[in-house]
Amino acid sequence: MRNILVTVTALCVLSCEVATAAPLAKDEYRATRKRIDAEYQAERQNCGERHGNSADLCIARAHGTRDVAKAELEAAYKPGPRTNYDAAIARAQSAYSIAKQECDDRKPESRKDCMKDAKAAQARARAEAKALRDSR
Repeated sequence: MRNILVTVTALCVLSCEVATAAPLAKDEYRATRKRIDAEYQAERQNCGERHGNSADLCIARAHGTRDVAKAELEAAYKPGPRTNYDAAIARAQSAYSIAKQECDDRKPESRKDCMKDAKAAQARARAEAKALRDSR
């Protein structure tokens, strides 16, 4: 689990640098937003046949993917430190939600350590996003 959290945190930091090229056109923005919503609905439908924590994990992944995609789209549409920060926070929250569901599958003894690691990774990702935002 620790390796997964380290990898997710590293990806969060590396992807905080959203391309600051020309902003998206409004039509592109709307089309991409609709595509994100359609992809979310399709992923969510695939979760319907699962039960228990497997369903919760699938839903957490679908929500996380949607939220991160929307935040990154917003950062591409309106480039700036605030939207890049919001995208980094969305990635951190998504990683935490998924890790939390993965921890639920563990035995009670290791669940506590897993949750501690997940919270620490989230706090680290949030702090790195804030530091990056404040440094600009």
